[in-house]
Amino acid sequence: MLLMEERRELILEELITEGTVYVGELAKKYSVTYETIRKDLTYLEKKGLLVKSHGGATLKQNAVEHSFQVRQEENTSAKKAIAKKAMELIPENSSIIIGTGSTTVELAKLLSLKSGFKIFTDSLPVATILIKSNNQVFLFGGELRERSSSVFGGWTVTMINQIQVDLCFLGTDGFSNLSGPSSPSSSDAYVDQAIIAHSDKRYVLGDYTKFNRKSLYKICEWSDITALITNKEADQQSISNLEKFTSVITC
Repeated sequence: MLLMEERRELILEELITEGTVYVGELAKKYSVTYETIRKDLTYLEKKGLLVKSHGGATLKQNAVEHSFQVRQEENTSAKKAIAKKAMELIPENSSIIIGTGSTTVELAKLLSLKSGFKIFTDSLPVATILIKSNNQVFLFGGELRERSSSVFGGWTVTMINQIQVDLCFLGTDGFSNLSGPSSPSSSDAYVDQAIIAHSDKRYVLGDYTKFNRKSLYKICEWSDITALITNKEADQQSISNLEKFTSVITC
């Protein structure tokens, strides 16, 4: 039987594809009770991802996890500025893990012009950018995930558990409803948790729009993060609230 989080993610993926799901069909599909499915839908509704209806639920507008290709085109200038600021924090000859996300890809582009780093990643676009650089580059193994253009699963985490790096840089989805950086995918969040555990310094890259967006899965507490790097356009009150738990670096 599927774990609760896995079932809820599959329900959300079906919602994204179909637009509507029904309690009876889901209960039969996942071999659970109607009440269990209703609790799943209530949980997802509280996350702002769907609207419950009689006998089922419909996808809430703007609740979709967009593909990596779509996200890469959003707020490009803000992401480039964040990546440039992140580069200032990387000592020469460091070991680094770069996680998934469109902002981390901008960081990879800057690192590709440098040399002497040991860089690990679970992101296929990051690995592709760095493959011709004068750095030592490692791509974690695992099952491929199309939406984030990354690898995930037990193989991925096993490889991460075998290393300890100087720094990591992770992306984040909207976190207005959560007390930490987030991911729209439980599998990506699980990988990010392993990355955080095996990095001495841990940075999250998130443009100013992330303060006002909701997401589904919390990766960790903000207190587990060395700093969030964001844009000066971010809401100042939100930044002040966040600084109670971690450092915030603006650019």
